[in-house]
Amino acid sequence: MMNVSFENLVEGYFIITSENLVFEVKGVIHPKDRIIAYLRYVPEESKTKSDSNYQKIYDIKKREDYLKSNFPEYLWFSKAHGRVVQSVGRENIVSILSPVEYLSRMRNDRGMKTDLQEATYGLVRNLVQSTGISWSDIGITGSQLLDIATATSDIDLVVYGDAACRKFYDNMSNNYNKIKGVRQYSGDLLNAHLAFRWGELVRYHDMLREIESRKILQGLFNEHEFFIRLVRRSEEIDEYYGRMQYEMIDDYTTCCIIKDDTDSIFTPCVYTVESSENTDLKRLVSYRGRFTEQVTKGMSAMAKGRLERVTDTVTGDCFQQLVLGEDSTDYLLPI
Repeated sequence: MMNVSFENLVEGYFIITSENLVFEVKGVIHPKDRIIAYLRYVPEESKTKSDSNYQKIYDIKKREDYLKSNFPEYLWFSKAHGRVVQSVGRENIVSILSPVEYLSRMRNDRGMKTDLQEATYGLVRNLVQSTGISWSDIGITGSQLLDIATATSDIDLVVYGDAACRKFYDNMSNNYNKIKGVRQYSGDLLNAHLAFRWGELVRYHDMLREIESRKILQGLFNEHEFFIRLVRRSEEIDEYYGRMQYEMIDDYTTCCIIKDDTDSIFTPCVYTVESSENTDLKRLVSYRGRFTEQVTKGMSAMAKGRLERVTDTVTGDCFQQLVLGEDSTDYLLPI
């Protein structure tokens, strides 16, 4: 197990359980006795427990179905969330994989073995030089963190810390086309990216193609696709598990105006909104990276997701939020 405090576990870290299941940490707020994390990789069926070969489960519903059939103990009813979430009890954690520590080892290892590793290091080096963030603010996640990447694997990066993330994004926005080797999606690669990310929303593909072609936190470096998450550190969040109580209402579709997109670059991302048809709706939130950079302040937008009632147990404030991305048909689009 790496030298990582449970209290510092945030998006981008991987947890390996005693059954050799790999969970990805979600968000930055967790109960004291467990970590909110979603199943990502499971051992290949033909392999033994000690093998390092995994298969990825991408769809959230399929992850839940796998756990229901095989390891239901990782489906936990959260009183704060008012529903079942995927999580790992601390007693079941045998290893923690840190994106920043992984990059540090790569940086110190001058004998990188694969083209993907060389490309990843080259991309990070160029991004650090261009944006001015520290090497300690950025890490590598995804299949490389688990050492199971192939030649065609994507490069998954994560930047930590509010100030570093904002500095990184501002510089990326101003200098994207000046960063050596980096380019945005276009042509057939954009179409393939669109089909992968938004496959069930065919009727909106023209609009989504335009959105995806402009995004800053993704693209290609040489011939490798990359995606970057921006994540706050746990100590930067003025909240703790249980302070906010959530009550699921129903699936919901709405139109609203984006009042603030300041936190839309982060994972989890948040858009503050105003809706004439539902005055209690105050924000759109998502734990899926695909909803970052989706719409901007001042836009009118339509959204589909799961409506929740949120109560702040300290202040007594109560409002509604729409959670995006838990169903493959969820969307957030400008009108």
